Amino acid sequence: MNKTINFFKEIAKIPRESGNEEKITEYLCEFARKRNLEYYKDNYNNVLIKKKTSDANPLILQAHTDMVCVSNKDFDFTKESIEVIEKDGYLQANGTTLGADNGIGVAFILTILDCNIPCNIEAVFTSSEETTMRGAENFDTTKLTGKYLLNLDGFDENVIIRASAAYYDLEMDTNFKKEKSSFGNTYKITLSGLPGGHSGYDLDKNRGNAIIMLADFLKQFKLELVSINGGTKNNVFPTKAEVLINTNEDINQISFIDEDKNRYPNLKIEVIKQEYIKDVLPNTSELLDFISNFPSKALYYNKNNEPTTSLNLGNINNNHLEIGMRSTNKDEANKVLEILSNYGNKYNFSLKQVGYQPGFYSSEDSPLIKLLKETDPYKTKAEAKSLHITVEAGFFQERIPELEIAIISPDIKDAHSINERVSIQSISKTYKWLEEFIKAFK
Repeated sequence: MNKTINFFKEIAKIPRESGNEEKITEYLCEFARKRNLEYYKDNYNNVLIKKKTSDANPLILQAHTDMVCVSNKDFDFTKESIEVIEKDGYLQANGTTLGADNGIGVAFILTILDCNIPCNIEAVFTSSEETTMRGAENFDTTKLTGKYLLNLDGFDENVIIRASAAYYDLEMDTNFKKEKSSFGNTYKITLSGLPGGHSGYDLDKNRGNAIIMLADFLKQFKLELVSINGGTKNNVFPTKAEVLINTNEDINQISFIDEDKNRYPNLKIEVIKQEYIKDVLPNTSELLDFISNFPSKALYYNKNNEPTTSLNLGNINNNHLEIGMRSTNKDEANKVLEILSNYGNKYNFSLKQVGYQPGFYSSEDSPLIKLLKETDPYKTKAEAKSLHITVEAGFFQERIPELEIAIISPDIKDAHSINERVSIQSISKTYKWLEEFIKAFK
C-alpha cells in the first residue's frame, strides 16, 4: 500500500491535464525501461506495458493518465505540481483537484508491475479520458491478447461496476446581433460557492448548477444581458457563473432566498459596478428563460430508481453551450436528443453532437465478475452494479466484442472538485483485493 501511495505522489508531481500528457507518458516509458519491461507508446500518448512472469492467461489492467484540473487559487496546471496532503485518513490536495481520478488507478497498476507476484499483465494507460477519450478511441487493440479487462477508474470501494453509460458530447449555438442598451448602469454579478462534482456519479447529490441558478435568479429584475459565462467542462457541475448586465435598479440590494443559502452554505453573490457598456444581447428575458428552464437533470430512471439518461449543462459562453448526456438506453438517448433539439429551436439555438463514448456491459455470470466476488477482502462481499458514469472501457469492448470488463476502485470523494480526496485505508484494501485477484486469475 505504501508503494502505491508513493507512486501516486510521484504522479501528482507531473502536470497531466487532459491534452497535456506528454510528461506522464515519458514517466511511464522510463518506468518500463528501468524494469526491462516491453512497452509501446503511440501518437495519442497512450502507453502499453507488458509483464509476463507466469503462464496465466493475459489480464488487461487499464487506467487513464489525465485529470480534471480545477482550482480555487492562481495555479498553473501546465507547470505546477499537485500538493498532496494526508488529513483525517485521506489523501487530498491543497486548493486543487487531487487527480486520484485516475492517478490512483495508475499507481495501482505500477505497483503490480513492480511487484514479485507471478502474473501475465497487459497494462494499458490511456490519455484524455476526461475530455475527448481520444486515447482509448484510438488505442490499437490488436496489440492486446487478453479477454478480460479490469479497469481501475471508479469511485466506491467494495463495488464491482459491470456496466456503464454511454456519453454524448453536445453543443448548442445561436447567432446574436447586439443591440443598444436602454438602461444606464453596468454591473458584473458573480454567483459562486456551489460544491460542484461529477455529472454522473454525483447526479443524485443535489450539487446545483451555477449557470441555471444565476439565470433563474436574474429573472426577478429588469435588466439587459451584456454577457453570460459559466462552468468549465460538460461533465462537471458548474460551481461558478457570472454576467455583465445593464439596469437602472439598485442591484446592490440583491440577495438569495433563504432556501438556496441553507442548501448551499458556501453560496455567495458578488456585485461590482463596471464601466458602462452600451451594447447588450437581444431578448434577455427569453435567454434567461431558456437557461433557467434547461433540462439539466436525470430524465429517465430504471425500476430500481437509478438514473438511466441525464443531461448536464456544463458550460456557457454567451451564445455557445456545452452539454453532456449520459445514457444506458439508446431509445431514451434518441428521445432526449429530439426533445433537446426542439427545446433549442424554440429559442433559436441549434443542437450538434460533437462526440460519443460508448458504454460497456458484462453479465453478472461473467467469470471475471465471479472471481472478483470470490477474492473480495471486505467483510461484506461486493455487489456488482451498473453505474451512471462513463469510462473508456466501452471503446475496448466495441472493438473486442467478447471482452469481459469490470471496474474496482478505492473510495474517492468529490471527484472533479477541489474537495477531491481518496481514503488511505481504502487504498490498502483495494490493493489487497487486486493482488488476491491476480494471484487467483488463471
